[in-house]
Amino acid sequence: MTVRIERAHVRDVNRVKPLWKLLLSRYRDYAGDDWPVRDAKDAWERRHQEYLGWINDGVGVIYLAIDDEAAQASADGNGLVGYAALRFVDSGAAMNLGEAVGVIETLVVHPDHREQGIGHQLLIQCRRELEKREIAFCCIETLSSNEEAMALIQKNGFRPYMTRLIRRIDND
Repeated sequence: MTVRIERAHVRDVNRVKPLWKLLLSRYRDYAGDDWPVRDAKDAWERRHQEYLGWINDGVGVIYLAIDDEAAQASADGNGLVGYAALRFVDSGAAMNLGEAVGVIETLVVHPDHREQGIGHQLLIQCRRELEKREIAFCCIETLSSNEEAMALIQKNGFRPYMTRLIRRIDND
């Protein structure tokens, strides 16, 4: 299988919806009853608007991982097997990380195509984009219980930096 990575345009945003829903389903699996996960419709409406805004405002990009063989074999000709959404944000006041940092907001590969280096290719493309923009730091979050994602992220040079701790206010 040969996968190519291409930059998405606004017209491509709807193509990622099925993968977004798969990611949300995985969140439900990992979060269990401990953490509330939005329903798929509400989550997609929110994320869809964010993606459109990031692309239109030039503060983010989306990279698509496309398998041409899968595209030819599928009824819709989509061939989308993964994607990454990268956003550029102010680095904040405390740490000297430069003017902006990259935030990988979404990284997802279809379950049938995992363990083939696609996530790695998407992360490389995000890194190239950040280098082009002279952004020196990038961060990514995942659920702490998602060991598969943690392994991929750490294999690609990410290491713990800040720790986000969370609790329910109404639960003692």
